[in-house]
Amino acid sequence: MMIRIFASVFASALLTFTSLPQSRASNSADLGFELSRQLCSRCHVIGEYNRMGGIGNSPSFTWMVKSSDWRERFLTFYSRRPHPVFTRVPGYALWSDVPPYYPPFEITRDEIDLIVAYVETLRTSQ
Repeated sequence: MMIRIFASVFASALLTFTSLPQSRASNSADLGFELSRQLCSRCHVIGEYNRMGGIGNSPSFTWMVKSSDWRERFLTFYSRRPHPVFTRVPGYALWSDVPPYYPPFEITRDEIDLIVAYVETLRTSQ
């Protein structure tokens, strides 16, 4: 009986806390960070998370965000070298049938928008 009461109270508390209003921008930035961590950090330094990571010749997110056209560059990254070789965006044709030299990944336009929301936080934190 006590376990059932505890489970009921715990479930109510969990529902209350998870349904509290949350800033959409903050949530988008958090999701964008997770996507950046999963997909981008293998080549790029994306912030303090992997400050000493990435590939030496890949620009860091904090460096790229300083550019006046940073948003456009992030929104169209999949069409900028070397990304077309291993990035797949549903609805966009492949540039080439050449096998990718790096493990390919798929990303949606909505996921790209989430990454941009995360990168915006890097811009405002400088």
